[in-house]
Amino acid sequence: MRILRSPNWIKDYDRIKSNFLRLCVLRVCQQSEKHLDKISNVDEFVRRVFSVIHSNDPIARALTLRTLGAVAGMIPERHQVHHSIRRSLDSHDAVEVEAAIYAAMQFASQSKTFAVSMCNKISDMIQGQVTPAPMKLQLIPILQYMHHDTSTAALVRQLCMDLLPTYPAQDFVLVTLKTLTQLAAATLVDIPSQVALLLKYLRCDPRWEVKAQTLKSLHQLASQGGHLWPAGAVEAIVDVASNTETQKVLSLSLGVIQVLTESPVTCHSQQEPQSSVRKLCIRSCYSPNLVIAAQAIQVLTRILCYCYKENLPVHDANKVVSALEALILQLVHCDNTRHVYQLKLCLRCAVSLCEAHSAHCTVFVEQLEFHLVNGDGLFNTTLCEALGAISSVQPQTLIPFFPDFLRKLKDLSALASPSASDIQTKVMMCTVMFQTLSIYEWTPEIANAIYTVILRNNLWANYRIARSAARYGHHKISYSIFSGLTEQVSSEHLHFWLVSLKELSEAEAQLLNIAASKNSLVQALNQAIVHYNKAVAALKAASTPTHNLQFQAEYIRLRTEYLQCLVQLVHTSDSLCTVPPPAIASTIVQASRDELQRYGYVTNQLRKCTKDLKSCGELYWKLYQSVFDADPATLENIQILQQMCSLLEQSVDRICVAGSSIRNIPVEFGTFGVRLESQQLIRSCQNATLIAQSMTEDARQSGITHKDMECLLKQVEVLARASLCVPRYFFQVLQSTSVKLAISPQPRVAGEFISVQPGSQLAVKVEGVIQHGKRPGLFRTVNGIIITVTSQLQPTAKSNIDVKQPKDNCSVLTQTVNPHRDFFTAQFLLAFPQGGQYALAVEAALVDERDNTWRTGPKSTLTVKVPEETEKKSSTTPPVATASSI
Repeated sequence: MRILRSPNWIKDYDRIKSNFLRLCVLRVCQQSEKHLDKISNVDEFVRRVFSVIHSNDPIARALTLRTLGAVAGMIPERHQVHHSIRRSLDSHDAVEVEAAIYAAMQFASQSKTFAVSMCNKISDMIQGQVTPAPMKLQLIPILQYMHHDTSTAALVRQLCMDLLPTYPAQDFVLVTLKTLTQLAAATLVDIPSQVALLLKYLRCDPRWEVKAQTLKSLHQLASQGGHLWPAGAVEAIVDVASNTETQKVLSLSLGVIQVLTESPVTCHSQQEPQSSVRKLCIRSCYSPNLVIAAQAIQVLTRILCYCYKENLPVHDANKVVSALEALILQLVHCDNTRHVYQLKLCLRCAVSLCEAHSAHCTVFVEQLEFHLVNGDGLFNTTLCEALGAISSVQPQTLIPFFPDFLRKLKDLSALASPSASDIQTKVMMCTVMFQTLSIYEWTPEIANAIYTVILRNNLWANYRIARSAARYGHHKISYSIFSGLTEQVSSEHLHFWLVSLKELSEAEAQLLNIAASKNSLVQALNQAIVHYNKAVAALKAASTPTHNLQFQAEYIRLRTEYLQCLVQLVHTSDSLCTVPPPAIASTIVQASRDELQRYGYVTNQLRKCTKDLKSCGELYWKLYQSVFDADPATLENIQILQQMCSLLEQSVDRICVAGSSIRNIPVEFGTFGVRLESQQLIRSCQNATLIAQSMTEDARQSGITHKDMECLLKQVEVLARASLCVPRYFFQVLQSTSVKLAISPQPRVAGEFISVQPGSQLAVKVEGVIQHGKRPGLFRTVNGIIITVTSQLQPTAKSNIDVKQPKDNCSVLTQTVNPHRDFFTAQFLLAFPQGGQYALAVEAALVDERDNTWRTGPKSTLTVKVPEETEKKSSTTPPVATASSI
């Protein structure tokens, strides 16, 4: 164990005399698969490990083979290793042969050359009479990786097909069918023939294990190439499922059909009520086995949703809805939570039907509300989630049931010692009410019910209620809750976080109280700006090294900038009456050839407002690019706020710039398909667009008029009154992705410079690692890293020396690298044409799977100093960038 603890344990590998220590090294290699790429000298590593292959000890040779197999991803094309594996397959020692089979499996999955070259050898061993049957079972799975060319894949497939009748034992059939399925999934061209083979065994082989493996293989082929299935395959599965007496076979068959209905091809072929799939599912949806009933309902739901979306004739929709209602009723009244998954599956089906056809919302809301109010509380949280999903589709369907909601909330609030489930139910019910009332006015009864819940609730539940209120634009409620929570926390950072939320809610509450007068508008905007500035200050105090709250602070700061632009626009509209044009206005018009200068001060101020609004919109775009981990609703929110700036900018630009007009809005302001929390902002943009388009062409040609100013004020009032729904990413990060960089060389002392001799070049190596949270790739994944190195010559203080500076003192090198197991590296060669001090900046940007670039950082800086030569020498060496892939 001393060798493993030493930093140079690889150098001592060939001197290890104990097989136990070799086994420990093997375990290290197997468990450190992601970190093996960091080995700097791969050749030395292979040489020392491979030297043991010539040992007389077969156990040592076996451990060496397994070690080489564990690092196959790092050395896939080492021919000497390939030869050793081939030679060890002919060994008379069983342990060594098993190790060679393991290594052959690992190298075949990594190397095309090895897989093709070993095809004949593996085939001969499988077909040979000398090879024992257990060893053949280990050799057959290697064939699944021999798909790199059509001839080899056809040869391997024919070999496996010949094995099936030769070796009819259960173990051989299971392994061979699984190998053939993996091979067909990789080549795709053999999927039809493989599906036919699996269906043959499904119908003819009576063994349960074979049927189960066959259905699992069909499930895999359905998920990877359902559109490639031959005609009649679905009917064959339905025929097996209809005639079987085994519930497990029926369940697995429905699972295959369930995957197939994800493809529009299957849904289109099964849309008729007399189709075999629909007949089977109609019979199965009333099965006493709740798992089978839930699978059948999901298949029927997908077919119906496809018909609704494609505007096809819909048949027997009422039967499906009735069956779904009956199944939900049966699942809700179960005495245990064994079928919670099936209940969630049925509720998802209900939500999908409501999204596809909104007429179903009332039916499902009525049923779910009845179970929520009158049930025993076992599934209340799940029912509330479903109601919230339906409410986001059609909020008005919940309004008639609000009296029952309020009565249920009152009963839960009256409990002396509520359980965790009761508290969760109260929070979820409040959230559903916030969703429903996002486009409606509050009544005193509803407000009193919410305040009663808050008074008799724990602090964490109150925070969650306030967070939901802020997310759906009910800032008066959130302000009252956050005000009571600011002094109820023990941490100073949490205190300032709650203070910032309180100030944010108070600022938005001020905007909701805007009256019809201009003074009220200016006063509300000014008060909101004051509270937003306090929120920014509180966020700075709440930031910690682990939680810097950068997005939250920037989001609030941009909101403040936007409101300041609105205030400035209101004051500018007043200046048309309060600041008359100067006496020399005609002279200025003639000199500048700008007819709008005739109106004097107001023209320049309107143009300044245009620049400010454009700058605010660009800052929103930069914020959009910096949130790689944000959920789609947050990105939609930022995009709408950016378009609000663009809309107002175009309206002002039309007035103060000659010949301009309302351009096409980049984003269509339609509410169809828009998330509920964004609909208020969308409606305000629609109203503002109508006001802007109401200006006639005659008014455009008449210069800056009072009517134009009134239209601008109406737009400002409409956009200011729009309640801001705080996005989810402001409170909660569901996906976490961070990049860490290591740059070499580094100065010996932190903060000092790196010295480079004149006329020489500096090689910069950038290494990095991508770190993920609990749910990597939830919204988007990292497909590449853009490394940008900027070298900028800093100006010197020697202003009395006349030195001709080059026109471009800045060089920018960019390189895109692909991460390998979350590691990446890039190399740059920088030239410094003259002496002086250079600022070196290295910045990383992420590229997602859709080739979108996200400017997330990080950014590191270095200082490079090049001594100045007495004789000036011109260097024509251009900057060169070289790439190194891991």
